[in-house]
Amino acid sequence: MNVLIPYSWIKDYIKTNADAKEAARILSLHCFSVERINKVNGDDVLEVEVTPNRGDALSVIGIARELNVVLPRNGFKCEWVGKKSEVFHPASTDDCLEAVIKDKTLVPRFCAVVLSNVKIGESPQKIKARLESVGIRTLGNVIDVTNYMMIDKGQPMHAFDYDKIEGHKMIVRESKEGEKVVTLDGVERKLPEGVIVIEDGSGRLIDLCGIMGAKNSEVDESTKKVLLFVQAYDPVRIRKASMSLGHRTEAALRFEKGIDFEGIIPALYDSVEMLHEIAGAEVSSDLIDIKNVERNVKSIPVDYEKINKIAGIDIKPEVVDQTLSDLGFENRNGFVVVPSWRYEDIEITEDLAEEVIRIYGYHNLPGRLLTGEIPVTERDDSYYWEDVVKDLLKHLGFFECYTYSCTKKENVSATALKIVNPLSEDLLYLKTSLLPQLVEVLDKNQSYRDKIKLFELSSVYFSNGKDLPLQQQFLGIVTKGIVKIELRGILEVIGDEMGIQDDSPFEISDFGNGKFGVEINFEELVKKATKEKTYIPLTNFNSIKEDLTFSIPRGVLYPQVRSLILDSDERIYKLGFKDIYKNALTFAIEYLDREKQISSEDTQEIRKKIFEKLEKIGVRLKV
Repeated sequence: MNVLIPYSWIKDYIKTNADAKEAARILSLHCFSVERINKVNGDDVLEVEVTPNRGDALSVIGIARELNVVLPRNGFKCEWVGKKSEVFHPASTDDCLEAVIKDKTLVPRFCAVVLSNVKIGESPQKIKARLESVGIRTLGNVIDVTNYMMIDKGQPMHAFDYDKIEGHKMIVRESKEGEKVVTLDGVERKLPEGVIVIEDGSGRLIDLCGIMGAKNSEVDESTKKVLLFVQAYDPVRIRKASMSLGHRTEAALRFEKGIDFEGIIPALYDSVEMLHEIAGAEVSSDLIDIKNVERNVKSIPVDYEKINKIAGIDIKPEVVDQTLSDLGFENRNGFVVVPSWRYEDIEITEDLAEEVIRIYGYHNLPGRLLTGEIPVTERDDSYYWEDVVKDLLKHLGFFECYTYSCTKKENVSATALKIVNPLSEDLLYLKTSLLPQLVEVLDKNQSYRDKIKLFELSSVYFSNGKDLPLQQQFLGIVTKGIVKIELRGILEVIGDEMGIQDDSPFEISDFGNGKFGVEINFEELVKKATKEKTYIPLTNFNSIKEDLTFSIPRGVLYPQVRSLILDSDERIYKLGFKDIYKNALTFAIEYLDREKQISSEDTQEIRKKIFEKLEKIGVRLKV
C-alpha cells in the first residue's frame, strides 16, 4: 500500500539536516521504498510503499520513527522533537454516553468523549494544506481533525453529532443479513451478516464500524455537541466487511492491519486539544475507555548467535541491543519487550533479526556466490505442453480466452465452492467447468463472423473436503460454424502433436445452433504425452483406406474395441476414430503391406479377422 507523507509534516517529529531527497534515499535503503517525491504547494510529499505487515508505518509518526533511527546511521543529524500528548480535564461532566457491546471480541477497545460549545467552520490553512497534499478533501474543522489524526498517528476516528444519537446510547453488535444503512457518501448499503455496526437507542444504525459513518448522525453546520469516538476493532471482521461490501476506505485499510492499541488515548487527547484550539470545543463528559481485551506484555528472547547466523556476519551484541532500543524495544535481561505500535508484527527471534539486519543495511552485507552441488529436481513438463497446445490452436485459427475464476450459480455444479467475499453476484462460485463462460464469450461475439473458434487453458476448482479446493488444469474448446467431424480432427491433431498413442474419443457437447464444445482434463493429457518421436521408413507400396461402422452393445468401451481391431492383423497401418452416433461407432482404417502391394483380397482377409475378434464381445458390423 502506498501512502503520501509530506516532509514538512515529518519535521513535526524530527529535527534533521537531511533534505527530502536524502531522507527518501535512506528510507528506501533501510525501511520502505519511496516511489517518488511529488511537489505539492511547495512541499515535498513522499510516496512511500509500505509493506503489508507494517500498519504502524501508514502514518507520519510511523515514518518519522524510522527516519529517526536510520538517518544518524548514514551521517545525518537527527533529533526526536515530537511532544508528549497532554491529558485533558473536563470543563464539566454534564453529558454522558451509555455504551453496550454485545460481543467483546468485536471491539477490543472503545474510547469516546463528548465535546460541547463546538463552533463548526473551516480549518486553519495549515491543516487544510496538509490534508489536501495527501489527497484528502477538507470538510470542516471537526471532520478535518479526525482525518488529520488518521494520517498523523495512523489512528482512524469518527465524530458523531451527539444530539443525533437517540437516547445518547450506543449498542455495538454484528449486523443481520439484509440490514441497510445510508453512509456518509449518501449510498444505501445492504449489509451481509456479521458486519460490525452501531445502533442508537431507537434501533437506528448510526455507524458502519471501521469503514464509514452513517448519514443520520453526521456532523453538520448546526452541530453544537460532538461525540469524538476512537476505537480498535477486530481486524479480520473489518477486512471481511470491507471486501464483501466492495467499499475500501482509508480507515478500513488501517483497521484491518491492526492499529496501535496504546496509541488510542494519546490520539484522542491530541484531537481534543486541536478541536479546543480551532473550534472552541470543551470537554463535557468523563473519558469513556472500555478495554475488552487486556494485552499482555509481549517479550521475545534475543538470540545473538541466531541473528548473526541469519545475517551471515558478526554483529556485536551491543550493536544489536542499541538497534532494538532505537526502534522502541525495551531490553529486559536477554529479552526485549515489543513496543505497542509493533505488537501485531513482531512474534519471534527471526523478526528481531530482520529488524537488526535492515537497520544495519542489506547493502552492507557481503555478497557471496552459493557453493555446493545443484539440487536435482523433478522436471515439470506441464508448462512445455501448455505452450505447445496454445501455439497449435493459435495456428489452427483459435482465439485464446481468459475468463474469471469465479462465476454465477447457473454455471456450476451443486458441489461448487461459494466465495465468502464475492465482488458481485455474478462472481459468487469457483468455476467447475470452462465451457459455460466460453459459450458466453462465443455468444457475445458471434455477430462478428460466421466461424468462431475459442479455447481456454486454465484451472477449475472442486471441493475435496479440505480448507483449499482441488485445483486442476483443464482445456476447454468451443466452436461455431464448423462441423462436428472437423472438431474431431482438431482433437486428433492435438493428440498427435503431444505424441499420445491412446486416441480414445473425447466427448463433444452439442449446444445447438451449430455450436460444439469439448472439455479435457489437461493434467491427465500431459501424463500420456511424450516428446519421443518414432521414425517409420516410407514404403513404395500404396495403402487402402475404408470406414467401418460397428454396432456396440452396452458395456463395451471404445479402448477395448480399438485394441481388438489393432491386434487382428499387423497390416492394419492406421486406425482412427471417425464418428459416434447412438450405439454406432465408425472407424477410419488404413491397410498397408510393406512387402508388396496390398490387394482387395488381402483387405477382405484382414476384415474377416476383425469381425471374428469383435464378435466375441458382441460387436457386429452395422449394415
